[in-house]
Amino acid sequence: MITADIHTHTDYFHGKNTVRQMYKAAEEKSLTYYGFSEHTPLPEGFSCLLYREGDMNLAFKQYVQDVLELKKDTENYNRTAANPKPQVLLGMELDFTPHDTAYMENLIQSYPFDYVIGTVHFVGEQNIGLWDTEKADQNEKFRFFEEYYDCIAKLAQWGKTDIIAHPDFVKIRCIDDFHAWLETPQAAECLHKTFAVIKQSGMVLEVSSGGLNKACKEIHPSPKVMEIAASYQIPISFASDTHNINTVAYAFDDLADFARQFGYTEHTIFIDRKPLQLKF
Repeated sequence: MITADIHTHTDYFHGKNTVRQMYKAAEEKSLTYYGFSEHTPLPEGFSCLLYREGDMNLAFKQYVQDVLELKKDTENYNRTAANPKPQVLLGMELDFTPHDTAYMENLIQSYPFDYVIGTVHFVGEQNIGLWDTEKADQNEKFRFFEEYYDCIAKLAQWGKTDIIAHPDFVKIRCIDDFHAWLETPQAAECLHKTFAVIKQSGMVLEVSSGGLNKACKEIHPSPKVMEIAASYQIPISFASDTHNINTVAYAFDDLADFARQFGYTEHTIFIDRKPLQLKF
């Protein structure tokens, strides 16, 4: 049984519910650990139309304050409680922008994070979630997939995050073409190169049910990608990537079954940037 959900969002950027509401949903799921990992403000030149309007730097600061207050309240409660509540973890989902390493490092150092999730939502200046795949032919898509994994490898080489999120996010709007690419020799070469770098970095790979609620309707990562990751014995974490109270710990039984198919029996969380392995 998976008892930790550590990739989650709130209404501070484009989730639907508050920090306290999300935490109550975690209590109702009988989780042992619940980690908040709100999106980070983006550096100059990047934008995401999904984020709410306003000062994202101020919103992020308020998010951290809310989580830290909840964390303190929960720790105080759990000291004497016969039935402890889920342990609160503070994290963030950091958009990897390779030309802005100073910006990213400053974010990491600004707050007492338990963990940092690294993610690739942009290839160059192209927001993957807004990519108009219908205007690209298959060859263009295949090249884009390879560029995406080059960004993932650079994120791993940078080495400042603990977890790599949804490691095939690029498939969300073109799942059939992504599966076709996975069958090519170029894809195998690209993925082996990428996962060799991830293995060397010591980072953890996220296995997420978030894709089940997207157009691709598939767990992140795809079975073929997961098979290659497992061949390098890369540790995994579990996540719902939830943006509302209804999808906290979403389809975690399915995630556990999926991971067991590839030989996994443990997943990793982080407390104060230190890994902790949990059986499932």
